Amino acid sequence: MARTTNVVNLDALIKRADLAEIGEASDDIPTLYINGLEPKGLLYPALRKPDFQRETAVWSPEQVSDLIATFLRRELIPAVILWRSGKHVFVVDGAHRLSALIAWVHNDYGDGTISQDFFGSVLPEDQVKAARRTRDFVDGTIGSYLEHRDAIERPDRARPEVLERAQRFGWQNIEVQWIRGADHAKAEKSFFRINQGGTKIEPTEQRILLARTSATALASRAILRGGSGHNYWDKFSAATQRRIEELGREIFALMFNPNIEQPIRTLDLPMAGQGYGPHALPFVFDLVNIANKVQVADSSNKRVKEEDGFIDDLDGSETVKYLTEVRRLLWRFCSNNPSSLGLHPVLYFYSGSGVFQPAALLSFVVLMKEWETADYRNFVEVRSQFEEFLLANRNITEAIRKLGTGNRSRPRIIGLYRIIINQLREGKTSAEVANALRETKDYGFLIDASDEAPPMLALDGGSFSRETKGAAYIAEALPHAQKCPSCGGLMHRNGMQVGHRRHRRDGGSGRQDNAMMQHPFCNSTVHN
Repeated sequence: MARTTNVVNLDALIKRADLAEIGEASDDIPTLYINGLEPKGLLYPALRKPDFQRETAVWSPEQVSDLIATFLRRELIPAVILWRSGKHVFVVDGAHRLSALIAWVHNDYGDGTISQDFFGSVLPEDQVKAARRTRDFVDGTIGSYLEHRDAIERPDRARPEVLERAQRFGWQNIEVQWIRGADHAKAEKSFFRINQGGTKIEPTEQRILLARTSATALASRAILRGGSGHNYWDKFSAATQRRIEELGREIFALMFNPNIEQPIRTLDLPMAGQGYGPHALPFVFDLVNIANKVQVADSSNKRVKEEDGFIDDLDGSETVKYLTEVRRLLWRFCSNNPSSLGLHPVLYFYSGSGVFQPAALLSFVVLMKEWETADYRNFVEVRSQFEEFLLANRNITEAIRKLGTGNRSRPRIIGLYRIIINQLREGKTSAEVANALRETKDYGFLIDASDEAPPMLALDGGSFSRETKGAAYIAEALPHAQKCPSCGGLMHRNGMQVGHRRHRRDGGSGRQDNAMMQHPFCNSTVHN
């Protein structure tokens, strides 16, 4: 089914700052008490994460609740590692642990006042849902921080277990270790060394952290958060900052709106699946690199190299350039821009069971980077047959996963699309193309795989699972989706325009009987 997320976004709860800020020597805090995390507590106002720190958005509601419960039971929690620089105290290790406790203290699991100020008042729906699940789980199993504070003032009204825990607040502490005698360079090395344990930094994530001032990293961050969150580009001019944020918001909307609801009961799915959760970062990173022809090691490669070749963007111009190119390509896919082919995401980029396939979309990005105007016209000429082929071999998009991911497999996927389009232009039918591919060594197994019914999860008692419900809807609804009268291709709500049956320059009126829904590309070229 379309990928769901169950992670709590606590990224707003500890602010970010430049690790290289010059600091002065001062006394360390040997221990940290829970009330020090209150808004006006001893330590909370000074806490910072390095500005390159990955998002604190990996734990599930159950993990957040378990950390809070573990602390309250006085069980062992690994020490938090801190480093002081001037007025700031940087969290080198333990950001998730501290953020979970801060979330409890502030009643902000990604949807509270701090998060709204940080991300903007319009939060991703998945983020809000995860926050509510976490709050309900914590309040139901442990009790809120406010309930524990109230228990001290009104013990006669408190639950016994809450009162017992609240009475320990004054002396129950979080263990702290300090990095001493280190400048910012040594502190940064400590961060990367320490964070290879526990929840390790993934290769793509580490590549972005190491190249955090490059246009690729900055553009990826801007897209992933829709221009909100931490201002990684704050060293650029005000006008450049605004442009980066505007482009980030626009691209995020192009890729991830509308939001996916489960089970799927509509064909109005976003172009690129869900934009919330750790899976989104590697995909956006690859998209930015491919769109801008940045030559880096394959993100699926487990070996991360510091010498990937990223160049620092000193004034933000390269970041704006990268974002503009990503937007230009995505306009081509599914938008209301005149260049848009209005490709229906469910047909082109989702499996028959409703799972978004990044490899399918990224391969089309490479293909369209190579196309000239004539190639787009050639595609439109056989588009209805091409889509007929995809509908007849509905699971081929999912079967593409068998080719693998990354730079090594992408040429084979692109080659498959080229063969299908070229053979259709030669006059072959969808069935004839499938039979020809079935005889090839490179693609025969894909066609065979598409003939197989995908495994469907079933619930006890004969009930249909969420996955089965969504897959059944897609199978029934997709062949009957609205089609463009010009090219015969399926139309998606994000990629259609009202066009004239008889063009205005030919005397066509603006009456409803002269109006028709078209792909923007068809609308802009059919009369030219």
